[in-house]
Amino acid sequence: MAALSGVAIGAATGGVVGGLIGMGLPESQARHYGDKVQRGGFLISAHAETPGQLQRAKTIFEAGQAGDISVVDETKPLRP
Repeated sequence: MAALSGVAIGAATGGVVGGLIGMGLPESQARHYGDKVQRGGFLISAHAETPGQLQRAKTIFEAGQAGDISVVDETKPLRP
């Protein structure tokens, strides 16, 4: 739920880039993804509760030939 809250807060202040920063992505990485979305790319997010689920999601994205795969650890506090 924290990730969704971060997206909502960030989206209200800066679109996709702000939402990604709100989720905990570094600004440079968020801008990279924001640029791709602006050029017509897709941004897909998945939530994993266990390391096994995380690995399964990564495997699925890799099988679908995802261009970039990033992981954000929601257990770490977000930057102020």
